[in-house]
Amino acid sequence: RSLFLSADAAGSAGAAASPDIAASSGTAASSGAVATPDASSGEIVAPDASVGATGQGGSTDRDDQEVPGVDVEPTPVLKELPRLWQVLSTYVLAETREGLIIIDQHSAHERILFERLSRAFEESGQTGQRLLFPLTIRLSKAEYEQVEALTGILNRVGFEVEGFGGNTIIVHAVPDPHPYFDAERCLREMITDLVAGSDLTRSAKNQHEKIAMTFACKGAIKAGQTLSESEMQELFDQLLATELPYHDVHGRPTIVRLSKSELERKFGR
Repeated sequence: RSLFLSADAAGSAGAAASPDIAASSGTAASSGAVATPDASSGEIVAPDASVGATGQGGSTDRDDQEVPGVDVEPTPVLKELPRLWQVLSTYVLAETREGLIIIDQHSAHERILFERLSRAFEESGQTGQRLLFPLTIRLSKAEYEQVEALTGILNRVGFEVEGFGGNTIIVHAVPDPHPYFDAERCLREMITDLVAGSDLTRSAKNQHEKIAMTFACKGAIKAGQTLSESEMQELFDQLLATELPYHDVHGRPTIVRLSKSELERKFGR
């Protein structure tokens, strides 16, 4: 089973951009928010830090985004896959022709999950995996009322829940985004966030986006999770196949670039 991509979509994604993380047709360029490398810092930066793309905490529809004065030529996809390393069980390093790129594995997976669930919401939602032994979760009164109000949309996320009385819910099915997924922890943290409110949930334009952002944040692989070589490659490929690969749902960068010239300067070459 694919680690970072649902089985029904695995055949249509593939590697969508070159390891140089330049804009190419069919990836970030189609969203109107093309990121470009900053020559002085070596970081990948968006042309406008306030871009209001979906899942970045903005308020402007992605289709309405315009980036004046940005003209990026598509870069041909390299024939060879980049070599990847995991550092501190948190970051994935890739060697490119121009230097190194560093990917935050949690932020990258957050972006992948957000866009996947957002697409699923346009149809019937994503299917949950039924549990042989359902989970019984006791909540506060406010949390229980929140779940009651959101039962329908939680079902479309893959959480099949029903009230059991006494501020207790039974969970019959859960989403299965990756082998390391802790369904009970994710659901509890989602409910807590939705009840308490946060900058993330307040930035959402609608209820579906709020749920997708919260699920992506709580359900993504965590810092400290060791990944195999194939899992790193899949994460790399699927991040670059997203519409907005350069930021997670909080607006934080998913990718930082260190150019060869910057490395040479740091070593006094």
